[in-house]
Formats: sequence, C-alpha cells, structure tokens
Amino acid sequence: MSTPTEVAQRRANVRRLWRGGASNRAIAEQLGIHHRTVARDLEWFELPLAERVAQRVAQTDEAVRQARAAAQAAADMRPAHVPTDAETARRWHDQLRATAAQLAALADEFTDHTPTTECATDPTGGAS
Repeated sequence: MSTPTEVAQRRANVRRLWRGGASNRAIAEQLGIHHRTVARDLEWFELPLAERVAQRVAQTDEAVRQARAAAQAAADMRPAHVPTDAETARRWHDQLRATAAQLAALADEFTDHTPTTECATDPTGGAS
C-alpha cells in the first residue's frame, strides 16, 4: 500500500505527464502503474476542492484510528513482559522507539499548523 506522500507524488507526476500530452497508457507505462490508476488519479483533480478535502479528512481520520488501535493492541500485549530472545527484544524496542518518534513528530505538527492552545502539550504529556 502506498503512503499518502507516495500517492501525492504519483498524482503530481500523472498530472504533469498528462499536461505534457501523454496518453493514459503512456503515463501508466512510464510510471509502472495500471492505466486505470492513471484515470483515477486524473479524476481526483476533477473533484471539487471541498470533496477532495473531505476525502483526505476521512482517510486521515481512519489512519489515526488504526494507529491508535495498533498502539492499544501493542500495549495490551505488554511486549516488554513477553519472554523472547535478545535479538527480538532489541528489534521490538527499536521499532517501538522509531514508531513513537514518528507519531510524536506527527502530533507536534499540529502546533505548527493548528494555532490553537487545545493542541499544545507540555513536555510531560499533559495539556497546557
């Protein structure tokens, strides 16, 4: 599955090639995607802005819901208390730390893009 950034980049490439006069099949060949994906990406730009924004909101809401569910499932498993070998424990530790850092960075973006005090938090995790 493609990340939102990859999808946005692909759509931009599709539109650039289409504006350059390439056919859907030629674009698909050049980008290594199906010609129906090209058509769908071009339709995306024909949607009204409000509908595109609504789709992004719904997709983001679902992604955040899934992230929360995954975090809860991992917490419920209490991985630090699962008997395992050192290599697996180290891998889990590294993956959890990397994921936590990525999620913290996403959360921090709200203070840059949403200038409300409701999104700001203090370093201890409490609301400011």
